[in-house]
Amino acid sequence: MKDALSALSCFTQVENISIIAPGLSQHCFKVNADNKVYFAKTISDNTEVSMALSAGESGLSPNVVYHDQHWLISNFINANNLALSTIVSDEKINHAIKLMVQCHQLKVEPAELVVKDIINSLVNNLAYSALQQTELCQLADLISPPLNISRNIVCCHGDLNFSNVLINLKQRTWLVDYECACTAPIEYDLAMFIAVNGLASDEVSIIIEQYEYQSSVYVDPRLLNHYLLFCYFINTLWYFNAYQEKIRSEESNSQSTSTEHNKALLKHAQKQWYALHSSLKIDDSPLLSGLSIKLTNILPALDLNNQT
Repeated sequence: MKDALSALSCFTQVENISIIAPGLSQHCFKVNADNKVYFAKTISDNTEVSMALSAGESGLSPNVVYHDQHWLISNFINANNLALSTIVSDEKINHAIKLMVQCHQLKVEPAELVVKDIINSLVNNLAYSALQQTELCQLADLISPPLNISRNIVCCHGDLNFSNVLINLKQRTWLVDYECACTAPIEYDLAMFIAVNGLASDEVSIIIEQYEYQSSVYVDPRLLNHYLLFCYFINTLWYFNAYQEKIRSEESNSQSTSTEHNKALLKHAQKQWYALHSSLKIDDSPLLSGLSIKLTNILPALDLNNQT
């Protein structure tokens, strides 16, 4: 890795490279070079570059110093992430929503969120049998229709996990990691924020109030709830697919399949799946009743209870 980074034109001499807590998708590194410290991340497309450039110029994110088709290099921020912060949950939410509002105001237009395409890409995976794929698609057909609404369309971060918010000792914050950025309704970004951080249902009203106060934009609570079901659903599939992929890869290389990273992926999948199931119990509408029945049928099929 040192050779690859040393070859980049932004560096004259790379002295040291250290891995930053392994992520679930791209690789991140702390790079000491030319008597300075940088953050280096592998990228898979140009979305993150365009977002990071705009966010850096606005002060929302660290400044980008170099980018190409494989790497995004920015100034290193000496700070913890919000997930590790000891501040109370309400303050974490306040910091995160403030950054989200700023993100929604960026003059960038990443690819539009296409619900059907995302679901199809996750369901059409080797992890599922033909029967499971059919059942998941039927569940998706119940979740998707209420999302065909085009209002309050903004530049969404798409993965505002507390771990993607940096906070220093002076309480200055930065938003990072834009690989999931998309153009979508604000309710989608808020729903994903709630889902990926495992926030409780009684915090939803606080989140809506915070967003409306800081942005002066109305949030549709019913649409947010529909997007929340969608987010729990796709997050389950993403984590479960990543878990199964790791298992297949390690089995093919004759490696142990019970690593802490694998267990974490499965745990994330289980939490999202059960959150989806729990969400269906708080509303007796025909839509959610249908979802609840379908979900109960699929749960044993995916065997999320009994994975090791």
